[in-house]
Amino acid sequence: MGTMPRAVQFGLVTAVILGLGTSLGNAAPLLTVETNTTQVGAEWAPVNCVAIWVENEAGEFIKTIGRWCQLRNQHLVAWQAKAGLNDVDAVSGASRPDHSMRLSVTWDVKDKLGVLVPDGIYRVRMETADGDSTTSNQNWQGSFTFTKGLAPDIQMPADPGAHYLNVSIKYDPTANECNNNVVDVGETCDPPGSCPVDCEPSGDACAPNVVVGTAATCTAACAIVEITSCINGDGCCVEGCGPLMDSDCTDEKIDGGCSTNSTGPSSALPLSLGVLGALVMFGRRRRR
Repeated sequence: MGTMPRAVQFGLVTAVILGLGTSLGNAAPLLTVETNTTQVGAEWAPVNCVAIWVENEAGEFIKTIGRWCQLRNQHLVAWQAKAGLNDVDAVSGASRPDHSMRLSVTWDVKDKLGVLVPDGIYRVRMETADGDSTTSNQNWQGSFTFTKGLAPDIQMPADPGAHYLNVSIKYDPTANECNNNVVDVGETCDPPGSCPVDCEPSGDACAPNVVVGTAATCTAACAIVEITSCINGDGCCVEGCGPLMDSDCTDEKIDGGCSTNSTGPSSALPLSLGVLGALVMFGRRRRR
């Protein structure tokens, strides 16, 4: 760790431990949608706006999962009719300058209230506008279904209108699952056999490099952990400890800068020598 202050080291490892201890590595369903878009050919082109949202089988709006438009939302007519013009839930970005960028969005399969939607058939809808559209038929639209359930659903559907190209709809019911051979978000290793079981020494007995997290949840990682307690035999003398509380706190280690102790048991010896010296001087004076 070089000369990094112990307080900084402790803060870093605390952040690591907290991050690994928040139920990461647990399976959770995830939908990934990718597509390329094409030009409609209206007055803004090649500048364009795109919205991607999800509806249930009955056509009821569930959630906007992607939107690339900020000042021209009203021209995404079909999307506005479903989501409303002021859909603050949308993950949005600026209008796109052209169609060169492939769009990619993910959905945690939860509605606007953060509730996991039930199993069933869902529809991914897309709309592209590149002009001052007032009706939805002035824009490109696409609609693709997938099934949410216990099994994965991976599709590469063709768009009949060829407005959306190389479409990919991937539903994974166990995304972020440990032992799927993919280091998902929140994981540090996968499969568990690839997780660290020991770490390179840090060179500081009071801030060892140790394994935190667990291989069972694919969250094992090496991190510097600050020792703050008096523990015999760990090679570290923590500030405030002395030889009577920690066998590692010898005079040599204390004087060498590993720890200082002005109030603990290690200060008893210098104090007794001072008292003995005073008594000797007092005896000499009385004999004169």
